[in-house]
Amino acid sequence: MMTPNPPELPPVEQWPIITGPDCPLCERPADVVYIGPATTPAGKAVTCWQCRACRHDWTIRAHHWPVQDGPDCPYCLTEVTCWAALAPDTPGDLWTCHNGHEFVLTPEGLIILPEDAA
Repeated sequence: MMTPNPPELPPVEQWPIITGPDCPLCERPADVVYIGPATTPAGKAVTCWQCRACRHDWTIRAHHWPVQDGPDCPYCLTEVTCWAALAPDTPGDLWTCHNGHEFVLTPEGLIILPEDAA
């Protein structure tokens, strides 16, 4: 059996952007705010968004992309980490390890733990 080759880049909707996504109903990106991560009843990871103009809530599927040379996990020091998404509240990328730990890697290469961001 052939092992599938993951794409080299994350999907376009996960690339760094200055503004949030357009509202799918009223198409007003200036009024869109990030609510937070969630899990669907089927167990899929999503990010939740709300348009403050029309009060519409929606989700976008979260993607986890394996990376050959990601940062080591600051909690358990495992080298098995993967890029999860852009960090919505901190400039940087959200990473996870196979033990379920999450952390943010800033563009400067600094690791921020969730308790540090508060």
